[in-house]
Amino acid sequence: MVINDALATLPLRTPETVGRYSLLEQVGLKARKKLRLVKAEVHEEVDQLTSTLDALLKLEYDEERLALAYEFKFSLRPVQCMPEGYWRTWFYCGGRGAGKTHAGSCAVITEAMADPEGKILIVGPTYQEIRKHQLEGPAGILTLCPPWFRPKYKKADHSLLFPNGAVAHWLPAQEADKFRGGRYSFLWLDEVVAWDKDPVEVLKQCFVLRAYNTTRMKREGIPSRAVITTTPRPTPVFRELLKPENRDGLVVSRSSTFDNAANLDPASVRQWRAVADTTEGMREFMGALFFDLDAGLYRKVNWEASRVKSIEHLPQRPEAYGEWAPAKLRRVHGDKITKPFDFLVVSVDPATGEKKSSDLHGVVVEGFRWEPDGLLHTYVLADLSLQAPESSAWATAAVKAYHAWKDWAPPKKTWIFAETNTGGTSLVKGAVHAVDKAVRFKGQRAGNGTGGKAERATPASMLAEKNLVHMVGRHHKLEKQLSEFTGAEGGHGRDDRADAFAWPIFLYVMPRRQMRGSVGEAAGKASEEGAEDEDDE
Repeated sequence: MVINDALATLPLRTPETVGRYSLLEQVGLKARKKLRLVKAEVHEEVDQLTSTLDALLKLEYDEERLALAYEFKFSLRPVQCMPEGYWRTWFYCGGRGAGKTHAGSCAVITEAMADPEGKILIVGPTYQEIRKHQLEGPAGILTLCPPWFRPKYKKADHSLLFPNGAVAHWLPAQEADKFRGGRYSFLWLDEVVAWDKDPVEVLKQCFVLRAYNTTRMKREGIPSRAVITTTPRPTPVFRELLKPENRDGLVVSRSSTFDNAANLDPASVRQWRAVADTTEGMREFMGALFFDLDAGLYRKVNWEASRVKSIEHLPQRPEAYGEWAPAKLRRVHGDKITKPFDFLVVSVDPATGEKKSSDLHGVVVEGFRWEPDGLLHTYVLADLSLQAPESSAWATAAVKAYHAWKDWAPPKKTWIFAETNTGGTSLVKGAVHAVDKAVRFKGQRAGNGTGGKAERATPASMLAEKNLVHMVGRHHKLEKQLSEFTGAEGGHGRDDRADAFAWPIFLYVMPRRQMRGSVGEAAGKASEEGAEDEDDE
């Protein structure tokens, strides 16, 4: 089946069309040229630098360096800069970690600086996500705003008051009715892919709110505008955005995860590069938007290609970690490899209901280890899913598996993970500790920054397609369920095993926000009792 990129028919601003390097990166290239370290093919681009950039190499005062650090035009890559000329909607569609949040924050600050009458609306998935990423995070407005233009942060009023009079309010994309009324001159809509409560109607209301014109806008002929920063996914909100009636003044930018690799965790970048050419990888890391996807997420996986015949046939490990292993792994464990796996997870998706006909409790055991290819591989060791109305049944099975497998990983590197939507964290954790209080436990509530079942399955499907997920032996029922898995909400008994299978890979192999200088900590990182964060690797 031919899958068409929905953005391919639109004019795109990409690193290839507007330039790949920020002005400071270009300065670095010119410095390298002076040292005769630049390859011949980039000479022409470097020679186009202006005398202003030459001056940047000669900064002598701390004030100059401070101003340079907060002057976005020097640090932003061209694709991260707001378009020039007439536009109403700037749709910045990029892979995870491409620097979208950084671009959105800089756009808001730049607009506030330019217009003392500016009325700005900031929209994100939830209040927590807005504060954590758009406002307070490493790439948030409060972090990037220069000290001399820092706004008053009024949490109770959900507002930012800038020194020149410009004001910004924030509102989560959860109830469309709350967006009725009011007018704004500038909007920043972040991660629309994660809007899960009537996102199409929220987007429509945002476009209606884009109706305020300031004195400066009238004088310069600037319309009220909206900036949309997101990773794509084939959801209705994107179809709405690309409708003909919304294309007036629409400018689309696209960049990949790897355009911003210098600011990302190197181990994560290696993992992401390995799957970037898969269909889901093209969307997740290259910023491609596909609508006509086959419903089965694991449709292209050939389990036979990566299968390990039995636990006795695990590939032999070298005696010591090499350069392919993260430095943190060697720092925590030393250079010597003593166990078959670097960490091991008993993953549980507890079922709802108290009848004998209730859904299965998904219980899947997975071992994880860094291989000499520099990538973290997953080994599916057991599928112990069961059907029982009592929570004690799944807890007993999980604890039994924990003790059966804990010696296959270093001390304190095995834990039980459970989704906590059924009954809450206290009840789920209590069920485990009622069987054995000494067991290490982590829990995570689905939907709290973790998306739906399909989003959690996406990393697993990409890695499995590239033979980085291995079935150890045959797990017929799990493999059958994966072959039929679509991620549709309400799947219930059809996805118990599949969700338990996907959770650890989503949380520990390809966490969404494990990067520097872009957005903060890993979204959906599991809470833990009695274990430290660095134990996860």
